[in-house]
Amino acid sequence: MKDRRKNYLVNKRLQLQFVVLLLFLAIIPIILLGSSLYIVNKTYLYAMQRIIGDFVVSDVDIQGVLDFSVRSLVSLVMITVILLAYIGVRFSHHIAGPVYKIEETIDKIAKGEEVEPLHFRKNDSVKDLAEKFNIMIEKFVRSGR
Repeated sequence: MKDRRKNYLVNKRLQLQFVVLLLFLAIIPIILLGSSLYIVNKTYLYAMQRIIGDFVVSDVDIQGVLDFSVRSLVSLVMITVILLAYIGVRFSHHIAGPVYKIEETIDKIAKGEEVEPLHFRKNDSVKDLAEKFNIMIEKFVRSGR
């Protein structure tokens, strides 16, 4: 496995922007939904308390349910952040890694160095771009630069 890249943060800026976008798209709906459910629970629990009385459902019981809701929401957000950060870095690696290799090859060409054709893993997202890039390099080298 000579093509295996071990550093998953190859292009930190690109990958971290992708992860932040992914987290933003997931966390905002979770917080909005959780907040809505908190408000609905609070409203109905206090309405139920007014109907059946304080002796059946106390303020302490209601606060316990609401505190549990908040703890559950915070736990869900934390688990989501961890999972999406991992998934985001893993997925973006299949884009950032090849882009990094292409940038390195362009730098070598600019310095006048010899370059080898690019070879990417079969699951890299920009494999077609690499094939076109290799054709361009071949034409560039044949034309004498």
